[in-house]
Amino acid sequence: MKREKKLIKIRVFLSNLFYLRSLLLILVAGFLNAQHTPQQLVDKMGRGINLGNVLSAPVEGNWSDAATEQYFIDVAQAGFKNVRIPIDFFGTRTSGDTAQYSSNANTSFSGSRSDFTVNDSYLDRLEQVIGWGLNQNLVIILDFHGATLKSEFIYTFDDLEDEYTHPTSAKRAADLAKFYSIWEQIADRFKDYSDDLIFEVINEPYFHISAAEMNDLNNEVISIIRSSGGNNISRKMIVTGGTKTSYEAITTIDPQVINSDNYLIATFHYYRPFSFTKSSDYRFNTNSWGSQTDKNNIDSEFDVVQNWANGFNPPVAVYIGEFGADNVYGYSYKTGDLHLVTANNSPNGTGYADGGPDPNSRVKFHGYVANAAIDRGFSFSAWDDGGKGSKTIHLRKDNGLVVYDINHLTINSFDPKYTSPSTVIENSVWVEDVKDALLSPYSEIQCNDTSILNNIDFECGYSTSWSLLERGNLIQATFEDAGFATRTGSHGAKVVVNQADNLNSAILANQTSSIDGSLDNMQLKFGVHGKGSVSGLQFKLRVKYEQNSVTNYSASSIFTLDTNYYENPYEFIFDVPSETTEIELQLICGGSVGTYYFDDFSASLTTLNLPKQNQFFEVYPNPIHDFLFIDSSFPIAKIQIIDLRGREVLLWNKEMEAYDLSVLENGIYFLKISSKNNLLHTRKIIKN
Repeated sequence: MKREKKLIKIRVFLSNLFYLRSLLLILVAGFLNAQHTPQQLVDKMGRGINLGNVLSAPVEGNWSDAATEQYFIDVAQAGFKNVRIPIDFFGTRTSGDTAQYSSNANTSFSGSRSDFTVNDSYLDRLEQVIGWGLNQNLVIILDFHGATLKSEFIYTFDDLEDEYTHPTSAKRAADLAKFYSIWEQIADRFKDYSDDLIFEVINEPYFHISAAEMNDLNNEVISIIRSSGGNNISRKMIVTGGTKTSYEAITTIDPQVINSDNYLIATFHYYRPFSFTKSSDYRFNTNSWGSQTDKNNIDSEFDVVQNWANGFNPPVAVYIGEFGADNVYGYSYKTGDLHLVTANNSPNGTGYADGGPDPNSRVKFHGYVANAAIDRGFSFSAWDDGGKGSKTIHLRKDNGLVVYDINHLTINSFDPKYTSPSTVIENSVWVEDVKDALLSPYSEIQCNDTSILNNIDFECGYSTSWSLLERGNLIQATFEDAGFATRTGSHGAKVVVNQADNLNSAILANQTSSIDGSLDNMQLKFGVHGKGSVSGLQFKLRVKYEQNSVTNYSASSIFTLDTNYYENPYEFIFDVPSETTEIELQLICGGSVGTYYFDDFSASLTTLNLPKQNQFFEVYPNPIHDFLFIDSSFPIAKIQIIDLRGREVLLWNKEMEAYDLSVLENGIYFLKISSKNNLLHTRKIIKN
């Protein structure tokens, strides 16, 4: 009996031992599965965004509204996977002053890191904000960043700055002790957080700190994090180099730093070319981007980074912490007007933006950089400083900010400033076209061509399929891109008449279309939107057509321009004579000195021997709530919905019984209907 009881105890002991062993294996496996290699985490991070100018301001809310939980919900729902949170710890947020120490060479620091304390309530606030992001399954980057970080620490390394301290000075030692002490306290507070929290050592040090000094900073902060224990033993850390800037900064990181730690991610920022990305500043004046040369420059510079990263075994994981371009035309969503730009204060300008990226170029830049990164296995966080900022993506309405719709801003002149600010409240949470560009594969804007008109909205370039002809000895006129004066999109026609002649002396002509009699017994309705630099400028629409080898002309009555685009287009109806083989639409002007603007041509077709209800297309209802219906006399090839920025927001490549527009925000859109014989009908629709 005793022997049987002893055997039972042994069996229970062995069973418990086996259970504990199994549990331990499960826990270890779970721990290992919860960890990522740096590249795996970069892959998970994918496409992201910065919560810019919030916690990096001297006081949260001074530059951009305070963070809210709704912001992170918006970001996650949009499809972003990471948020970089720039955070300053200097200034009033950390006690302990270093000003009493000498900045002269060979002086001694008598204090210690324990002299400096980060405010507990501030760390509590950071935990709250970071927790909001992690709860949305976002990867969060805690980025040491800010204006007081610069003035109290980064500038002290630069002998060209007033804050400079000698490397052997007591103040340099004290400032380093404060910086390292802050990192010790960050590490301790967040050491038990998951692998989805990443630490970034310091923001953009390379403008003032040398490569050698950055290697020392990186090594010490890495040591602090690793020795703090918990999950910090394998927490991913983001590092960069010194001396060189932009994409080259990453290449100055000492290989010893990379090879001594298995959990590092290297970073760089990308705002090249500054002439474009900062074009609201008077010193930079390139408002367009997207040529093959522009794209090749990005590709070659990103390849430099990739080649550097691949020089290690395993390759270094790469993250672009910031990139972006100024708002379209230097717009301020907060004021509905041009953004205030300090650099443009007198005598350099009006104090407001003196231009900025055109709409298509801003979208293309963000989209191309984003996808050039993803294609190389990098992750990114696009720079965004909210509705109050100059590089806006998320409008930050989550904290009650009222912002205004850019489509209702009128710019007549930057300098002198002559604008009509928008007073129409923006309904969206995002600058939608830029957001979509960041989250989608890169694609070029397609030309809007029909069998009658080519490049009808000028978005393939103002001179693509369009040319200006001068007739007579007196006329002096030029043909240019309308730029900020376009009605929609980025491009339009601008005809500047410096010396006038008659109304037939300046001819804006579209490419000739061969129709070979296919439009016999048809009626064409042409439309165009226009405005003038002054009221009273006049023009006509005219069709040049070839019939039986004879050139003929048919012109509209005279149209008179106002200084604003009318809601409805100027229209001209042309009955196509039988046996017409070629058609060329022309716009004629030149009778008065001034600047003529034209945009958004259209062409629709009606069969002459059919009653009116059997026109080419009938669209109803308008305004629309959810579903749009189209009756057509011809087979439909494609339906496009275009927003006021000229971007395609919905597309159907086949005919449907009904078209669901319920996903659209309320507002004004353009419906573009293409028939299978390549005719195009454009109509404004209102979504309620």
